[in-house]
Amino acid sequence: MEDSLQATPGNGNGSIAQMPKPLSPDIEQLTRDFRTFIGDCETLFRNATTLSGAGATVARAQLSEGMAAAKIKFDAMRMTAADRVQRTRGATEEYVRREPMKAIAYAAAAGAVLGLLFSRR
Repeated sequence: MEDSLQATPGNGNGSIAQMPKPLSPDIEQLTRDFRTFIGDCETLFRNATTLSGAGATVARAQLSEGMAAAKIKFDAMRMTAADRVQRTRGATEEYVRREPMKAIAYAAAAGAVLGLLFSRR
């Protein structure tokens, strides 16, 4: 995984920063779609001063379609993340019920480490 962000070449003043490699193919696809959407928005804003009434109407329609598609994809990703959180929470609760002493030991160890880190300030 990359530690630093790199800029991707763009046509104009703004360019989109490249994020470190995502963890799942779904996030990678969402990132690509978002970059494409932002690129389309940049092009639209760059050309906004030269668009006529009909051109502006078409551009608004394309932007609305892109926003609707992005919202649908974002909602799907949000639901997937919520499902994962619920499963992880359930597994954690089951582990704590099954192994309470280990869970207490892990929590105490984590608390001690955090205490040491914050006391150095």
